[in-house]
Amino acid sequence: MMRTPVNERGGVAGAMLLVLRVALGALFLLAAYVKLSDPQGFSESVRAFKILPDHLAQLATFAVPWTEGVCGVCLVVGLWTRSAAGVVTALLLVFIAGIASVLWRGLSVHCGCFGKLQPFCSGPLGACNILQNAVMALVGFALMAWGGGVLSMDRRTVRVLMVPSRAEAVREAPVTAAAVDPRRAGT
Repeated sequence: MMRTPVNERGGVAGAMLLVLRVALGALFLLAAYVKLSDPQGFSESVRAFKILPDHLAQLATFAVPWTEGVCGVCLVVGLWTRSAAGVVTALLLVFIAGIASVLWRGLSVHCGCFGKLQPFCSGPLGACNILQNAVMALVGFALMAWGGGVLSMDRRTVRVLMVPSRAEAVREAPVTAAAVDPRRAGT
């Protein structure tokens, strides 16, 4: 008898988690694609924040889009959903802190999140960008807490790899003379 994991939701909640997971994954895939297609533009955006020294800004220019892309793929297919959502949420919290720093210092910086595309917030960084990232971080927290929902690879692999409890194994084992009395195994 196969057990269903407690935190892997099905039904309406699972369908809602599916929508949230795919939407967040698709946004991060778009962001990664835009950054990878214009690395110079993204590098300038990172440097404009004036937070990181040049060598770390260069590292971020290459590490952030690839991290976003890998996490985006994992979220879309529902593989390692909780871990991918955790990494994405951590990135979003760092982005929120960076935006808050820019606003606090009064800098006029344009977001490099989606390159020239600005699907949610236009113009220089502002409260809209913090709200945008906070909403995405809340989605990430939900996915970390409740899993990827229906149609996720996680649900399939958990069911395949799940080991039955000792009580279930004993209950499902065929009863034989050897099982009842091990001394009779040879008879």
